[in-house]
Amino acid sequence: MYKFAVLNIAGGRERLFRCGWLIERRSHCVVCTNNEKMIDNNRKYALVTGGSSGMGLEYVRQLAAKGYNVIIVALFQNETDAVAAQMQEQYPDLDFLSIGMDLSTADAARELYDKVYELRPGAMVEVLINNAGVISVVHFRSMTAEQISRIIMLHNHTTAMLCHYFIPAMAAAGKGYVLNISSLASWLSFPFISTYSATKAFIRVLTRALRTEYKKTGVRIASIYFGAVDTPLYKLSPSLRKLARCLGVMITPQKAVKLALKMLFAGLTGWMPGLFNKIAYLLTPLMRPCWIGPLERAVTRKWNLK
Repeated sequence: MYKFAVLNIAGGRERLFRCGWLIERRSHCVVCTNNEKMIDNNRKYALVTGGSSGMGLEYVRQLAAKGYNVIIVALFQNETDAVAAQMQEQYPDLDFLSIGMDLSTADAARELYDKVYELRPGAMVEVLINNAGVISVVHFRSMTAEQISRIIMLHNHTTAMLCHYFIPAMAAAGKGYVLNISSLASWLSFPFISTYSATKAFIRVLTRALRTEYKKTGVRIASIYFGAVDTPLYKLSPSLRKLARCLGVMITPQKAVKLALKMLFAGLTGWMPGLFNKIAYLLTPLMRPCWIGPLERAVTRKWNLK
């Protein structure tokens, strides 16, 4: 029976004396390190809001492909359950947590945060994708108070509060990723989507400020400015969708999410995919209200908007 004395543990190496000889137990330490990594990977989660369809579903798929366990959050429990079951079949070694809840209420962010750690006490939410969104293509005067409140609460209040609850743990761990979905519309003050545009501008400004605040913590915070993405959010006919994709006005969810995650994990921010979108952004400062009026009236007649 040999007696061991632990002299030092540093750099993942245990140094011990055995019968007066120094032994470096490298192989044992390698095993421990791998186990620790396996434990960390089992606890590593990405949280995606609006994760049951459209871009949100694509974020779930691509993050799972990168090895993340995924927390899928959307309005309807049956839809998140269906996505979780589908993903679990495809990735049996990962964990997919399904949470159905309305994120447009005042306490939604806190309730979601509490529920995540109630159901997965040891989870490390390393990636937060604030993707949930809603749009009403209608004149502001025709919107109900509930519609206006819902857009503001979902896009602004819940996004800010989810950042408030989840980022501190990322900063403490020295690593994390937050993607807040803004829009080309955040640069445009345009009729029909006035509230939507304003809320996306809030996301753009908030994200830039948070990125500066958390710059030296290891937490990467980014926003991306898409034009139109080919999802059920836009009620267009198949022919119009095809035309929009050909013109570069609209891109597929697969391409959009791939670009967004590439940007996020590279530590970049503020991408605006698509040549048409870049041109529209550059022309925005030159637009005058007198030009928008005739366009607004033409679109109103064409689309029979109220």
